[in-house]
Amino acid sequence: MNCPECKQPLTSYTEDCPNCGFSIINSPWIIISKVYSPDDMVIESLLKSFGLPVKVSRREVSQMPVNIGPLAEVEIAVPECLVEEARDLLEGAINTDI
Repeated sequence: MNCPECKQPLTSYTEDCPNCGFSIINSPWIIISKVYSPDDMVIESLLKSFGLPVKVSRREVSQMPVNIGPLAEVEIAVPECLVEEARDLLEGAINTDI
């Protein structure tokens, strides 16, 4: 991957760019998908297997172990500069027989 700012090659999505100091992890995070379990685990695993940083937000209430309706919804987010790549990976996974 190349740095979104200066286009220098990076060896990891988690490192800061040695040339300009751009931090992917500190860039804004964009929700790319709202899904229900167990799809959240599949999508998270797919993105992580390609080395993309992922944040998963679950809305479960610990006092009510119920996963229905809006309480079961899971939001999956990636850094803004990786949104297109993450969406391409998800589209590719959907369009192939796995």
